Amino acid sequence: MKNLDPQHEICKARRRYNDAILHRDVDAICSFFAPDYFVMTGRGIQSRGMQEQHRRWAESFGSDPIVCYRRRTTGLSISKQFACAEERGSWAGKYSLSQSVILVAGVYSAKWQKQQNGEWLIQTEVFTTLKSFTANSYKR
Repeated sequence: MKNLDPQHEICKARRRYNDAILHRDVDAICSFFAPDYFVMTGRGIQSRGMQEQHRRWAESFGSDPIVCYRRRTTGLSISKQFACAEERGSWAGKYSLSQSVILVAGVYSAKWQKQQNGEWLIQTEVFTTLKSFTANSYKR
């Protein structure tokens, strides 16, 4: 029987979302987004919609062999009345830029919305970059 505890379901979904990023699986990544998904990246880029996210993740993975991000939940507030939740956490990532490995980290907030079928999907994510530095020279 499926565990219907919202906290358990959201944390399990976040782990699967992290795995999808690690495995560079764009379709799996986008499966966690509500149709009206909106994101503000740590670089301040705003975008909306699942198709746009699919395009952006595919471009990122296609142009950068090391790009990877991971999120870690540090808090979760759930509203059963409105079938939504706010997830707070920290994130870290790496990507290549001008032959260097850039390491970044910060905090995020995500709004999860329970769908009609009972699935929890992310409606909005906002990332704030608090740290960024060059790890070393990187040659492709």
